[in-house]
Amino acid sequence: MVITDKIYGTRENRQWLKELDIRYSGKPLGRPSAKPQTQYQKRKQKLEQGMRNQVEGKFGQGKNGYNLNKIRARAAKTSESWIAAIFFVMNIVKFSKEFLFSLIKDAYLSLILVLSTFDRSRNVNITLYV
Repeated sequence: MVITDKIYGTRENRQWLKELDIRYSGKPLGRPSAKPQTQYQKRKQKLEQGMRNQVEGKFGQGKNGYNLNKIRARAAKTSESWIAAIFFVMNIVKFSKEFLFSLIKDAYLSLILVLSTFDRSRNVNITLYV
């Protein structure tokens, strides 16, 4: 599936995607249909637009936070390398946050398990609020 800006939804691009068996997600060309969209079609279109918004947001983050829009290399290969390196760093930051959160959560749950075992052995009630 391909989700793009409307400008890229030309007949030629749609035909090329069709030849490659790739579904294009966007409004159909021509006049709008006389019959309204079903709830399923509306929900599907909204979900696909949400996926596109996430991708656009990542590009915005790269431009604003990682100076993706300030790359000025002479050779095209150098520019591509810089862009790939920036997205690599963005992915590492994302996954490290997820890993750190997972690690802290696991440590906290282990602490609760140890404390609850300790409480049972001493017959003392300790309450942790999460």
